[in-house]
Amino acid sequence: MPLQWRPSLWIICQWNIIMSKSAFAQVIISKLKSSIGTSGKDYSTGSASIAMSAVAAGITEYLIANTTVMVSYVGIIPGVPPTPDPLVTDSFKIIGSCAPTGPSNSFDSWIKQIETNIIAGFQLAAMGNGGLVFPQKPFLSLGIITSQANLKATHDVSDEDPQQKVWEVVCGGIMDWINGLAINVTPGAATHPAVSSTGTATITKITIT
Repeated sequence: MPLQWRPSLWIICQWNIIMSKSAFAQVIISKLKSSIGTSGKDYSTGSASIAMSAVAAGITEYLIANTTVMVSYVGIIPGVPPTPDPLVTDSFKIIGSCAPTGPSNSFDSWIKQIETNIIAGFQLAAMGNGGLVFPQKPFLSLGIITSQANLKATHDVSDEDPQQKVWEVVCGGIMDWINGLAINVTPGAATHPAVSSTGTATITKITIT
């Protein structure tokens, strides 16, 4: 195939990002529809809190299902003499939950609370795919840049149902942060129980798809 006809890696990556934030948004919208419905006449004074719980549940579900954390490891297997552990990398899923924020006075304060709740609410799964045990929180640094201005720029008054477009902006901001600035690169103690090794592990990359 001529070079000019080959799809670039950039285009493929951008398409994957678009599809991912669309799927993320659909999960949240589904949770909202199940919890508070779609008719405004049915809303009550408790609907806002119920909606925020639904959003948190949607974020939790998507992050757990679609986040992979890569870890490097330097460990020593005891013996005479001690030997380096051949396990030098491992991948983890995450566990935990994003706590609901409750109603907020502005989007900008709400998204910052979501960010804080994600950082506080998740940790690495009990064991990596290769058998490493590393009790570490994957997220540390603040960095979601989505603002209310981004939502206003996306909204079109002619849209009959703007939810999908608006939630894609929110979800895209969360994903960009998780794939970038959110990573906790603080080294920590880790073990590889299968060979009784102990050592130090460090998160090297987080990917949400």
